[in-house]
Amino acid sequence: MPAETGTPSLEAGAERERTLDRLEARMEALQFSLRAHRASPRFELWRHDLRETRETWFRLVDPDGQDPTPEGS
Repeated sequence: MPAETGTPSLEAGAERERTLDRLEARMEALQFSLRAHRASPRFELWRHDLRETRETWFRLVDPDGQDPTPEGS
């Protein structure tokens, strides 16, 4: 049984990077939808989803940090 070193495994690091990449792609798609379809009935849903996705991304990148993007931008 391998000894615990306190550092994340290579596999865990790779999974974290894939998750961050997926979240970043989702944010880009949502931002495009918001810009391209302002009159859509889904606009508020996309905006809410973008906010939650951004918060998740920032929590993964810097668990002790704060989202530097002002609300409503």
